[in-house]
Amino acid sequence: MDAYQLIGLLQRKMQDPRFASKFNQLADELNSIPGLQQKVMQIVQIDNEKKRQKELDKLPARAKAIVKELLEMLR
Repeated sequence: MDAYQLIGLLQRKMQDPRFASKFNQLADELNSIPGLQQKVMQIVQIDNEKKRQKELDKLPARAKAIVKELLEMLR
């Protein structure tokens, strides 16, 4: 999924108030971790599950949990 596809998917899902609320809560928490926002955007765009997991493994524990939850929400 490239950045444009990701944005389109996110815009559609944000129409659901429950999804939007949960997503915004998780995004705020991620944004509070310095330098993480850029890395997360790169990870979300990785199509290969093995490569994505390798990059996720490099993140701090709380960041990993948040990113995994975001990825599942976007499926």
